[in-house]
Formats: sequence, structure tokens, C-alpha cells
Amino acid sequence: MRKIIYHIDANHPIFYIILEGRKVGFYLSNRLSKIFMSYLDQGVLVDFEIQPKMKKIGNMYYYQVAHFNQIIRLNPYQIHYDLFHLRDEMKSVLDQHRYYLFIDFEMTMPGYQLETFRPEIIQVGYVLAQAQKDAILQDGYYVLPKEDRILSKRTKRFLKLDEASFFQEAVPYEVFYDKLKAIMDTYHPKLVVWGKNDLSALHDSFILHQQTKLTQDDDFIDLLKLHKDYFNLKDDLGLFKAYQTYYNVEYDQSHDAKDDAMVTKLVFDAFLSYM
Repeated sequence: MRKIIYHIDANHPIFYIILEGRKVGFYLSNRLSKIFMSYLDQGVLVDFEIQPKMKKIGNMYYYQVAHFNQIIRLNPYQIHYDLFHLRDEMKSVLDQHRYYLFIDFEMTMPGYQLETFRPEIIQVGYVLAQAQKDAILQDGYYVLPKEDRILSKRTKRFLKLDEASFFQEAVPYEVFYDKLKAIMDTYHPKLVVWGKNDLSALHDSFILHQQTKLTQDDDFIDLLKLHKDYFNLKDDLGLFKAYQTYYNVEYDQSHDAKDDAMVTKLVFDAFLSYM
């Protein structure tokens, strides 16, 4: 729907437009209100989509705004928001990088009783590739935690780990650090993750193991956030749900970092194709 705002409700996140001679109200959720309400005013051009159900506020029913496509002030002319341009910019940013490191971590989990706890990386999985190309290298292995010499029952149950086998196979953190440093120095990739947890886990690991940081926040691409922004999703989207949606196949999630890194690459490639 593309219309000019007729009136703004100063006390509620509601704006009105004239439809077929009638004054019709549209309601913004708290999330949309925080982002967009300050741009809305009488005479502003809005292009937006609505939710299928109406919402009752007081004695009146309002259509709920699903998302905005454009918000344009006409006098003086100013584009406050343009989803179509934003999507073009996303694709341009993703197209400008030569190498991508799709990376995933599994971390220790606290016991079932409340306690002071700091999660540590104990499994690493990554795939290095160019966009929509075959993997240049891929790897996955267990990493020894620094502080916990015994894994919690919750960790072992969630990751389906045999504790004795884990401590026999796991490599010191320095092995992972040196491998990551070699990749960063050779290929200078963007690191692609699904959500912020892996970014935080990696940066925390540098501090915990007293190593020089190999990455900064702007070295990362959060593929979950890109999906939320591109498709105007209100809630988080699961990685495997995204995979199933793109490829129309079921995938049995095993909570294995190497598998998750490969699925992240496949979702990234499908996202580029979609754009």
C-alpha cells in the first residue's frame, strides 16, 4: 500500500490515511515504533504492508503494519527509509568480498544448578570458500577448554559427547588459534556466522587464552541479521529452518560445528541466489 499520511496520533503509534473517502488507522508494533515512528508525520508518503489480522485499541480496530518498504518526506523531499535500496546495498556488500570463512562453534554449557559460568569453545567447524563456489578448505575438531577439565552433563547430553573420547581427541586452543591466524593472514576473509553468539565466543576466547585478537566486529557478517533485515522478520529464524526453506529438504541437525558451518555456507549461497 502506498499512501500519504493524513494524520498522526500523538499519544499512540498510530497513523491514518484516507481510503475510499474513509479515515483508516494503522498501528505500529513496539519494534517498528521505536525504529520508524519519529519519521512519520502528516503529508509523509509511506509504502507499507499490513498484517492479516486487525488489532483492537480502545473501542476501535486498526490494521497492524507488517513492515515498511519506503518512507519519504515530500516537502522538503527526503528519503527516510527505502527497503529496496537497502537490499541492493546488502547485495553490493556481499559481492565485494573474495573469500568467506563460514564458521561455527559449540561451547560448554553450565550444569543444571545455578553457578557462576563462562562458556568456552570446545568444538570448531569452518569452511573457506568464494561465494557460491566449492570449498577451498574445511575442517572441524574438538578444542580443549582452559578452565573445565570435566564437562557438565548438560554439555555432554546436548552435544552427544563421550567425555573420555573428547579429551583424547581435543587439541589445545593454540592449535585452533594458529590455524585461524594462518587463514586470516593468507585469505583475509569475511567471517560468516549465524547470529551473534559465535562472534562473542571467539572474541571472549582471545581474552580467556590471553591471545592477540585476530578479528574485529566488522570482520563478521551476521547472516541471521541479514535475513531479518532483508525479509523484515520479526522473530529470529533458525539456521536449519532457513536451509529447509531454500532447498525444500529436511536436514537432521546434529549440533556438530563442522556440519553447521557447511549449512551456513549453503544458506549464504542460496541467499545470494535469491537476491
